[in-house]
Order: sequence, then structure tokens, then C-alpha cells
Amino acid sequence: MNDNSPSPPSAPFWGRISDNPAAILVLLLLVAFAAILKPSIHGNDGVQNYVYLRSLLCDGDLDFSNEYAHYIARDSRWFDEKTELERDPVTGRPINLYGVGSSLLWAPWVLAADAAGRTARWLGAGLEADGYSRLYESAVGWASCFYASFGLFLVFAALRRLVSPWVALWAVIAVWLASPLFFYMYLHPSMSHANSFFLAALLLWLYRGGDGLGRWAAMGLVGGLLALTRFQDAALLGAFAPAELWRLYQRRRDGGPMGHYLMDRLKRYALFGVCAVIAFLPQLAAWNALQGSPFSGPRGYIQQGRLTPFAPAHCVEVLFSSKHGLLFWHPALAMGVIGLLLAGKDLRMQLFCAAAFFIQYWVISSWSIWWAGASFGHRMFISALPFLAFGVARLLESV
Repeated sequence: MNDNSPSPPSAPFWGRISDNPAAILVLLLLVAFAAILKPSIHGNDGVQNYVYLRSLLCDGDLDFSNEYAHYIARDSRWFDEKTELERDPVTGRPINLYGVGSSLLWAPWVLAADAAGRTARWLGAGLEADGYSRLYESAVGWASCFYASFGLFLVFAALRRLVSPWVALWAVIAVWLASPLFFYMYLHPSMSHANSFFLAALLLWLYRGGDGLGRWAAMGLVGGLLALTRFQDAALLGAFAPAELWRLYQRRRDGGPMGHYLMDRLKRYALFGVCAVIAFLPQLAAWNALQGSPFSGPRGYIQQGRLTPFAPAHCVEVLFSSKHGLLFWHPALAMGVIGLLLAGKDLRMQLFCAAAFFIQYWVISSWSIWWAGASFGHRMFISALPFLAFGVARLLESV
């Protein structure tokens, strides 16, 4: 007997959205992108992040003399009223305090914008394809905002495997709206923070998702890019140590044979290290060109302050000072710190996330310029936000 009764009507579009946390997150990110993003390349950090790309694209070199002259003429306050930036004592070239990572991440967007600009000029339009115009600023802003938005979705996807979808959504919203990330992905996107957040989120998602050789190779590449983007973020890679030691302890506790298993683990760690070094090679090339040696390191950046990792002197101020203290400016993030300390089901991931946050906390507390200079909130913690989101989710799930 055929049933000729009409099928029930499908749920309205908005009804389907409201019942889907992932769709809600995507919709919120799209609305914020359209309504809030203000692309720009400005400030000392933003300019130095970008000039690698502009100099290679337009001049075919890594001499930033003309780029710095352009931006100093535009607003010398970005450079403390200097008329010229310092030059390296070995090569005589203008220094660059920051890594090449942001330029690498922006490159596909800027190259596409440059091609569009040159095509438009060939067709008679008045677009400036000079590496400085609004066209290039838009490419940088869109890229940073996209990467940070994708990073938020990756955090959501990683948390979805640990907690309910709605808890994952609220945890992501907390680290998005109640932290300095919002400012740096929409209003100051030429800084490196949106990019470093994305890479840290990708690292979390990869580690949560599996244990194959390909995944460890990918994590190594992402780890190298993290160090390229913000030198400080190389410290995040230390979070693998306690998590992997716990994995080995579990294997031994469960009585599994250790010999072959240990060799298998070492193979993964070696692959991770090799891929991280490969990803970091562009920075070695940049240091060689700018400072005369690939192993000269970020000496210009380090000379700005003093690092005392064996005696961190600012543990209290970093969290509670009115001078950009993390929890003073962003009290909602205390949920993440508390959640990281709660016992949970997946202790390996908890160790990974807790170690990532507390390693960053230790490094920042050891830096003489612990308040991060001119900053909206404590921007130096932005790359630790994916791991704090794990803590927020853990706390929300427990109440």
C-alpha cells in the first residue's frame, strides 16, 4: 500500500542554523568579518612583519631602506619619531626585529591582489600596484582575519571531540570575544597575533586528531611556522614533552611491549623535528641576508629587553597588573586557567594544553617588557588562547 501523505515540511533555514553550533559560529564570524574588519598596515610591528613580502615582491631583495622610508614619512610616531631604523653592524642593512612567518602566510593573498592590481592597470583602471596601496592593506587584513577565523573553527572542531557541541561553542566565543584576539584580528591585523593564533589552533587540532606519521610531519611544519611567526611561540612546542611522556607511561602501565613501541615513537618525534627545521629555513635565510649569518638569531629583538627564564620576576604582574595583566584585563579567561587545573578524562590532552599555557606564562613572566609595550590587553598570550579554550570547555562541562 502506497503512502500518499505529504512529507513533513523541512525546517526553516534559520531554524536549521539555530540548532547547529558549528553553523552559528560560522555565521557569527562572517558577520564580524563584514561589519568590523578594518584592514591596514601600520605600526612598527605591522610594518616590519610586512616589509619582507613587499621588498621581495617589488624590489627582489631584503633591503628595507625604501620601505621604512615610506612608512616613516607616513607616520614617524610608529617608530618613536626616528628618521631611520637601525642598521645591522655586519651587513649594514636595516634590521628587522620580527620573523618572516606572517609574510609567508600573507603571500598568497598579496600575490593575488598584486596580480589583480596589475591586470586592472593594464585594462586602464587607476589602481596602484606598488605594494603600499589600499589593495595590499586589504589583502593583509583579509588574510589575517581569515586565518584567525579559521583558527577559531579549528578550536571548535578539536573541542567537539572532547565536550558537547554547545559547550565547545561557548568556549570558543569566550576566547574570541573576551580576549585581545578580537582587536588584533579585526582592528590591527598587520600584527602577527591573528596568524599565530591560527597556527596554535591548527597545532591543537592536529594533535587531538590522530597519531599517524603524516600528522606528525604536519605538526612539525606548523611548529616551525609558529616559530617563524613569533619567535616566542617556539616555546609552545615544549608542550609535547609532558603529553608524550604520559603516553609512554600509559603504555608501560598497561603492560604493552616497549621496545618496538618506543622506536615507533622516536620515529615520529624525529620526523616532527626534521619538518620543524625545514619550515624554519626561510628565517635562517633571512638572518643570513640581514645579519650575515643564518645562525645569528633574533638578536635585534632580544636586545630590546632582558630574558631571565631561570628566575621569572613578573609572575604576579603578568596576570593581575592593571598594566595589561591577563586576568585583570580579561577576567573571563580565568575560567580557562581553572579548567586546565581540573582533572578530566583525556589527561594527555589536558597535559598538552596546560603545559602550552603555563610555558607561555613562564616565558612572558621572564621577559623584562612583560606588559607587551603598546598593547590592547595582554597580546603576548594570544597564541595560548586555543589551549585556554580547552580549559574553558572543561570547566563549563563540569558545572
